[in-house]
Amino acid sequence: MSAADQPDQQIDNQAERDAPVLPARATLPDRYPPEDYRSLAGEYPWLTVAAGLGAGLLVGAMLPKGLGGKFGKRAFAAASIAAELGLALSRKAGDAAGESGREGLRRMGEAAAPLRQRAARGGASARGAGLVIAREALKLATRKRKA
Repeated sequence: MSAADQPDQQIDNQAERDAPVLPARATLPDRYPPEDYRSLAGEYPWLTVAAGLGAGLLVGAMLPKGLGGKFGKRAFAAASIAAELGLALSRKAGDAAGESGREGLRRMGEAAAPLRQRAARGGASARGAGLVIAREALKLATRKRKA
């Protein structure tokens, strides 16, 4: 190293030592942010239930006590109807998902059929070739014994 390069290297080393150490960035999940409240509820169903309970408690605490009787009965009836509707929709969605899954399995089976046929033919030909090789090996072994 020449004498002219040493001061530059010393300055670079000093700059590296004095550089602030930055904390590592927090990694974000790979998912895209939810597009609307339905996709958010689909991704985080327990968070949705907890938010609903919290909102219900907040609204219940703000209502006057006299109004709670009639309003509470109507709110309970509305909540029951909403729960039944939710159950019906979830069953319907489950049936649709099951049907889609069965359709996908059927398509995969159809797509894999030619591969299974090729594998079966390959297995049969490999077995036949193995038998031919074994037969020839036996012939050679008997010739060798006779000789």
